[in-house]
Amino acid sequence: MAKTFCVSITYCREDADKATVGFVVANAALGSENDTLVFLSTDGVWAAVKGEAEKINEGAPFAPLKELIDKFVAGGGK
Repeated sequence: MAKTFCVSITYCREDADKATVGFVVANAALGSENDTLVFLSTDGVWAAVKGEAEKINEGAPFAPLKELIDKFVAGGGK
């Protein structure tokens, strides 16, 4: 049985903290060697719109959203 982890993110512009934490969790799942995907819906789709993630810098204590997304994609996340 394949080990697959799915993170559903429904916020971005309306609540940047939730988007940031979602990608922190997704990156942690990648680190545990699970096939990992992020499902973006409703307001969360803004995280995939070019130029939008750069506007989200809620960060502390986490990295900015753009950095988290780039790490996720570079790590093989889908």
